[in-house]
Amino acid sequence: MKIYFRKITYALFFTMLMFPILSYIYVQLNLPKSIGYLFIFVFFIYGIFFIINVKKIIYPKFLYLLMLYMVYVPIRAHLSGELPNRHVLTQTYYDILQTSIFLCILIIYNTKFTEKFIKKSIFVFKFTVIATIIVSINQLFDNNFFASPFFEESVFSKGIYSFRRVSIFGYISLLSFGLSFIPLLSVLIGYMLYKRDKRYIYILIIGGLAALLSNTRFIIIGFLIITFQIIIVYKIKFLGIFKYILLGFIVLVILFQALSYFGYNLQEWIDERLFAEGDVTETTRYKAIDNFVYFFPQNPIFGNGLFLSKEVKEASNAIGSFQIHVGYLAHLVSYGIVGSILLFGFWFALAKKLYKTAKKTNYWGSFFAFLTYFWAQATLVNYSIFFYGLMFALVFDKYFQDKYKTEINKIKPS
Repeated sequence: MKIYFRKITYALFFTMLMFPILSYIYVQLNLPKSIGYLFIFVFFIYGIFFIINVKKIIYPKFLYLLMLYMVYVPIRAHLSGELPNRHVLTQTYYDILQTSIFLCILIIYNTKFTEKFIKKSIFVFKFTVIATIIVSINQLFDNNFFASPFFEESVFSKGIYSFRRVSIFGYISLLSFGLSFIPLLSVLIGYMLYKRDKRYIYILIIGGLAALLSNTRFIIIGFLIITFQIIIVYKIKFLGIFKYILLGFIVLVILFQALSYFGYNLQEWIDERLFAEGDVTETTRYKAIDNFVYFFPQNPIFGNGLFLSKEVKEASNAIGSFQIHVGYLAHLVSYGIVGSILLFGFWFALAKKLYKTAKKTNYWGSFFAFLTYFWAQATLVNYSIFFYGLMFALVFDKYFQDKYKTEINKIKPS
């Protein structure tokens, strides 16, 4: 690879690590949409130049289904005949979104990331975790502290148990706390476990406290998912697992004691947030099943071609939601069996790739980072993995993949 392409790639990814700060500046300058939208166009343009100018491009097998999906979605959407009346740049964004993701991943797996770059990234990760908890605690006392411009004004009047805190990530998007911070935390914990750095427990506690303060269930469960890599890395047996469960319980007690110091009431939090609906049958996720059963048979093969059709939106509003609130089901309605095989197949192939690297290297951070995205789709409706925490999970996977190959080549007989 030409050296200047590597330098540009490093610069772009390191810039992404600065998203919490840069996104605030971006919004203050009244630039369109958010910085995430901008970088979709950046990677689309840079990716094309990358392919044209880099002679030896490796196309990982797990990208094949994504290549088909990135063509299928815009074609199916434009054939639907019901596209929303969007600004031309907004529609272009949706048309090239999956292509930009493809190009970003292609760039990652055709770049050799140095140890120096990785160490610098880890330093920023740690700083991000600390900044996240500081801002989250401040938002506990003041909903308007570093307030996200993407929230409706009425949201800020909610109580401490129902307000969804997004910490330093609110200027990027409302989903970035869960889809960037939690994967990023997984990558950091995985790296520290790989290095046998026992200080990971402090990062884990801080990250766990931030997850609890988010008041967002998929984030809290995502945090619990990434803690399981501890068991795998240390190859903990049954009795050891019991010990870690006990230790985890003690940590949770400490976290809730810390929260109570700031005015949190555990029982009120459980009643008003964790089990706010009182019964699973009253949740919008459960009620979404009925809407899925009604709409999916209407076009099961190719779907209706829309991210959210007028009919689906109206039916969802009737049950207290604005969409079919389960990502997998919503995608089947929107893009049918064909589109879902392509997208879910790509997700599975990517997860399999991350798992293989983890098995070889004993670095599990990236694999568990992507597992949290799998889980998130049980409640979210977002089919983009273009979140900088997830992208850095792939960067670290590539780094450890290259590191493993280098070590194997050293021990091979000449």
